[in-house]
Amino acid sequence: MTVRLTRGENTTLPHRTVSITTTGVTPGTVDLLVFQLGMNEKVRSDDDLIFFNAPISKEGAVTLSGDRVELDLDRVPSDVLFMRVAVALDESAGGTLAAIKGLGAALTDLSGTHIVAAASGLSTERAAILLEIYRRGVAWKARNISAGWEAGLVALVTEHGVTVDEEPSGTISVPSVPAKTTNAAPTSPCSSPPESTVLIVYPVKKEFVVHRGGTESHYAVPAGFELLHLDLEQMFQVALTNTGIDPENTWWELGFDSADEIDEYTARRTTFTARPGHTRPPYGVRVVFEEDGMTTERGYRPDLDRPEWRGGAGTGPCELKELIFHIGLTVTNAVKDGYQFDGPWMFRIIDDPEDGKCLESFCAATWIKPKRWHVAPK
Repeated sequence: MTVRLTRGENTTLPHRTVSITTTGVTPGTVDLLVFQLGMNEKVRSDDDLIFFNAPISKEGAVTLSGDRVELDLDRVPSDVLFMRVAVALDESAGGTLAAIKGLGAALTDLSGTHIVAAASGLSTERAAILLEIYRRGVAWKARNISAGWEAGLVALVTEHGVTVDEEPSGTISVPSVPAKTTNAAPTSPCSSPPESTVLIVYPVKKEFVVHRGGTESHYAVPAGFELLHLDLEQMFQVALTNTGIDPENTWWELGFDSADEIDEYTARRTTFTARPGHTRPPYGVRVVFEEDGMTTERGYRPDLDRPEWRGGAGTGPCELKELIFHIGLTVTNAVKDGYQFDGPWMFRIIDDPEDGKCLESFCAATWIKPKRWHVAPK
C-alpha cells in the first residue's frame, strides 16, 4: 500500500520499525539529519541531533546510514514527542533545495506500507524539514512538513536548540560553517520563532494550553461563555506575552488530527503554532470570519488581476469548535472549482476598516483548470 502525503498532511504508522530514505538527491550533495525533540520542539541536549558524525542516537532508537534512517519507535525516550528528518545542502553545492527535482522522503515499514512525502513549496531554502514523526496518544504518525531555511544548515540546527561551534568540539561538528552565522535566525516564511510558541485549544472543554520555551501554561474560559472564532485574538495575545513578538497580524499555522474530531461539526482539539515571519503567498484561497458572523471566501489565481469571489454566508457568531468543519467545506468546494491545495492553513487576527475585527485564514493553492476546454480528437 502506498500513501502519498502532500504538505501538511499526516497519516498513522501501522508499525513501529520504519526506514526512511531521501528521494531525488545525488549522493554527496545533501546532508541528512534527524532531530529528537521534546514538547518545546527543541533537542533535550546536543545528543538528540543524529547526523553523519554521530549516526546513532544515545538510546539506539535512530540509526543513520548514508541516505537512510532506521527508526525503532519502541526505543524512543518517553519525553521525545517529535522526530524530524531534515536535509541541508552541502557547503560545496550551489543553488537551493527547490532545484532538486523529486526531493522528498519515502518511509517503509514491515507491513509493506510505503509513505511518500514529496517536498513542495520550497524556493530559496538550503535546508529543510522533509518529514516529521510524532506521537499521538499511544500511536505514532508521520507528517509532510516541507519547510526550511534560506540560511542553511546552521539556521536549521540552531532553530532546534543545537549548539554550533566554529571549530569541532565535544558537542557538534558542522563542517565549514563561518562563525558569523552561528546565531543566524531562520529566514523561511514558515520557520518558527526563536522560542517556539504553540497554542492548543480545547473548544468543547473551553480550555487552552500554551507551550513555550519548555514550559506549559493552562487557562480556562469562564463558565457561561462559548468559545468563538474571534476569541482566538485573546488566546494569541496570551500565548505571545513576553516573547517580544507583536501579536498584531502574526500568522499561526493550523494543526489538526482527524482523531480529535467528535463529529463532522465538532473538533475537540486544534493546535496553532506561531509563525511570525510568514508572508501570505500570492495565490490560494482566503476565508475571513467577520465580527458580525459573516463568512466570506475568495480565490487568488495567477490568471486574474483581482480576487475571485467564491461565496459568503451570514451564519451569526461562529463557534471555534466548528472551525475545522468550515475549513473542510471550503477545501471541498475549492477543489471542485479547480484548486489544488499546497497547505498548511494559516490564521491571523486583522482589523478591517470596513468589517471590523476579523479572523483571516489563507492556504496556498494552485489553480489547475485550463482557461478553456478544447475538443480532443479520438
